[in-house]
Amino acid sequence: MNKILYKNNIVNIDEVANYINNTLLKKPIIIVGMMGVGKSAIGRMLARSLNREFYDIDENIEKKYNMKISEIFENYGEQKFRDIEHEVIKGINKGSNYIIAAGGGAFIYERNINIFNKIGLTLWLNPSPLIIIKRLKKNTNNRPLLKEVNLEPYIKNLLIKRNPFYAKAHLTITSSKVSKNKMKNNILLKIQKYLMDNKND
Repeated sequence: MNKILYKNNIVNIDEVANYINNTLLKKPIIIVGMMGVGKSAIGRMLARSLNREFYDIDENIEKKYNMKISEIFENYGEQKFRDIEHEVIKGINKGSNYIIAAGGGAFIYERNINIFNKIGLTLWLNPSPLIIIKRLKKNTNNRPLLKEVNLEPYIKNLLIKRNPFYAKAHLTITSSKVSKNKMKNNILLKIQKYLMDNKND
């Protein structure tokens, strides 16, 4: 059995996963937040633990159009990309068991927020700005919004604008400097607590 120590208690993480799947039967879990917060990495880990399919919105757009996101931005502009993104979001199977990683800008539009919050459980991954900036410094090439900007003030400004939208997610996960596996287990436990606290809603 997959047991962990959490807040001085022994917890069976497999039982936690079963509870989540039984409670969120045919409902996706959608991970939102800024670029660089680890939505795809954590999403894949959650998908493995919950035995669900992982669905990355940006990756699906790239496959569908046979273009990198950065190329769509460069060739057609951000508004065209946002319209494409919205169409993909509208087309997500409402009764799916996906773990979905949304693009960094997807959850700042009410039309997308309404869909996500209606069809599933939304999680906002919210590490500190310094952690986000440190991660993004390692990879700006594939980030169309980061080309030719002064990274640190730009990200801090963007967070000020975007955080009120991200805060509309059902659950906020404030991540810290822990291993990805521990982070994943903490998220599973927080999802379970949220579902138990809101089971009569």
